[in-house]
Amino acid sequence: MTSPEENIRTDELILATRAKKLAKRRGCLKCISSLLLPLALGVFTIVITFQQQSAAQRQRIEDRDAADLQRAEDRNASRLQREQDKQEAELLRKQEKDLDKQRYENGRFDAYIQQMGKLLKESNGSIMSSQVTATLARVETLNIFRQLDPQRNVQIIRFLYEAKQLTDTPENPSLDLSTAKLLNIDFRDAAVNEKQLYQLSFRGIFLLNATFIGIEMSNINFSRTKFDTTSFSLAEIHDADFSFAEFYYTSFTSTSFTSTIFAEATFKNANFSCKNIRDVNFKHSTLVNVNFSFSVLYNADFSSASLANVNFSHTLLFNAKFPSATLKGVDFSSAEMYKPDFSNAQLTNLNFTSTNLSNIFSSITFFSEALILSTL
Repeated sequence: MTSPEENIRTDELILATRAKKLAKRRGCLKCISSLLLPLALGVFTIVITFQQQSAAQRQRIEDRDAADLQRAEDRNASRLQREQDKQEAELLRKQEKDLDKQRYENGRFDAYIQQMGKLLKESNGSIMSSQVTATLARVETLNIFRQLDPQRNVQIIRFLYEAKQLTDTPENPSLDLSTAKLLNIDFRDAAVNEKQLYQLSFRGIFLLNATFIGIEMSNINFSRTKFDTTSFSLAEIHDADFSFAEFYYTSFTSTSFTSTIFAEATFKNANFSCKNIRDVNFKHSTLVNVNFSFSVLYNADFSSASLANVNFSHTLLFNAKFPSATLKGVDFSSAEMYKPDFSNAQLTNLNFTSTNLSNIFSSITFFSEALILSTL
């Protein structure tokens, strides 16, 4: 048996051993706890560092994208600015060019007026009284027409007209302007009160896109003049000479005629519809694709004329003369014809459907495939 002293010593030894182990454990725990904090700080630092690096990378990408976008916007703005500057420069150059042209044309116009005024003064108002003066005036006028725009050219015409150099009378013959080429002339700007042109002589010229709309014209001479895309609509024409003239795509719609000469003229794609035509001479003229529908013709003379694809439908013809004329593809449907004369006419493919023929005088030498239906 162990003595109490030995038991006490054994217990003390056990307690001491436990105390040592506990102290050792405490030391280990302190050591571990002292290591965990730096480790946690290190891990936190690493995580934060990675996050900061990632954020920095995203920021760099965003900055780069923003910089690229800004550069693109700057380039686009620069391009737009260059284009705007270019357009403004071009507009400025055009304006300067237009101003230079206007100054030049104004100068040429003023010089011409001064020169012609001097010639008129020297010739006592009649340029044609001297061959030298007439030639000089013709050359200067044809030259100025080529240099000026339509607005100034019509002012030239009005100046000459008001100076009575374009009126043709035995005492004062008109200035010869034949071969002149005039584009986009509105003769209303040359007419008196934009409505009247009397005794105007414009022989042998070329007119493209001219306008005579609503003008009253009397004793005018346009013989041997060429008209292309010209409008005489709503005009009143009396005692006019258009002999040997040429008309292409010309409108005489609602135009009235009295005592007008179209002898040996040429018409292609012309319109005479819807108006009164009295005592008009178409002798030896050539008419192709011409429209007289719904018009009233008194004493129209087409002697020896050539008519192809001409429309007289719904037209009143009093004493219309077609002797020795050649008619091909002419439409007289629903027309009223009183005392028409077709003597010695050659008729081919005509349409007389519902036509009223009264007191017809004819001695037709050639009649082929004419359509005569429901005539009265």
